[in-house]
Amino acid sequence: MASKKKKKVRIVGGKHKGAVLSVEDDQVKPTPDRVRETLFNWLSPHIEKSTVLDLFGGSGCLSFESISRGSESALYVDSSKKACAAFKDSLVRYRINDIRLACRDSVQMIQEENTHGCFDIIFIDPPYGKFELSEILEKLYRNNWANDDSLIYLESNSCLKQLASPKYQLVKDSTAGNVYYGILKSTSAKSEK
Repeated sequence: MASKKKKKVRIVGGKHKGAVLSVEDDQVKPTPDRVRETLFNWLSPHIEKSTVLDLFGGSGCLSFESISRGSESALYVDSSKKACAAFKDSLVRYRINDIRLACRDSVQMIQEENTHGCFDIIFIDPPYGKFELSEILEKLYRNNWANDDSLIYLESNSCLKQLASPKYQLVKDSTAGNVYYGILKSTSAKSEK
């Protein structure tokens, strides 16, 4: 059986544009370049000096891209030892010191109370179909990971409009092939114009 070719993901913008991250875990599906370009265009007014939580971090491209574009710090979380090791190697190679790694289960982590302050931007890109996104959202708000000003990016293989509710508004959303992605915010927050 031929060995599988290693996947690579390229950073598409900011001061580290062109940096290449290795993907060592076959289960990891990096967010496509086109989707990341759109996402970071949406986030551009909010990215400078932001704090980022990258759940189900996988390749790490979302937290790395955030730092590249001006975020102050990021916390990358993934339960795959292979994914964490590969991302740690990339951080060393590119001398990135603004991203902390937590090699642990994302859902278990957000079930715990966060005592370090809410994050400005949260990325949620779990393996498709394995987790209930609405439950993850509830845990983020209940346990002080997110507040009314937090912007939450979601990526799924099913429509995100079902997450809109009296509690949450879908601020931006789009599709790329069978990928649904968007930014959600608490409805308690002042609406942005």
